[in-house]
Amino acid sequence: MSFNKQSVTNDFVKEVQTELQESLVQGWKNFLGSKDLKVYQDFFLFLSQAGFDESYYRTLIPNPAYDNAAKLMGKPFLETARKLGIHFDENFPGEFTTSKEKLKNDCEVRCFYLKAYYHSRFLCLFVLAFSHQHDRLYFPYPPELIADISI
Repeated sequence: MSFNKQSVTNDFVKEVQTELQESLVQGWKNFLGSKDLKVYQDFFLFLSQAGFDESYYRTLIPNPAYDNAAKLMGKPFLETARKLGIHFDENFPGEFTTSKEKLKNDCEVRCFYLKAYYHSRFLCLFVLAFSHQHDRLYFPYPPELIADISI
């Protein structure tokens, strides 16, 4: 990949987005096929029974089972980003307090925002969408990465 010092081309951002998206899908598949899935499902159930989702903290911090599962899924993403010379201001998957959640079809989708840099120069804002369900730890679809170069 080449980088024009004057501006980042849409094609370059698209190439980066494609490679990062592929790594997200790989991380999602790896997690769903791992023994970690059952551990985090059990942990989610424990937190639910302890009342985490009904507590005051639910709006302030992410569900630890989902947060840690997302971090495991994100390992290939972060490895790919590093190889491409991409880094982010935020920790993966993004800041919970600035994320937004919406209903979409059969699940909830939490959107995180990652400011991406290429060799220390701003590249774009990535929106990272995690489809999930609140009644159990379940990721029905792979995370989706959308690039916003308008900012």
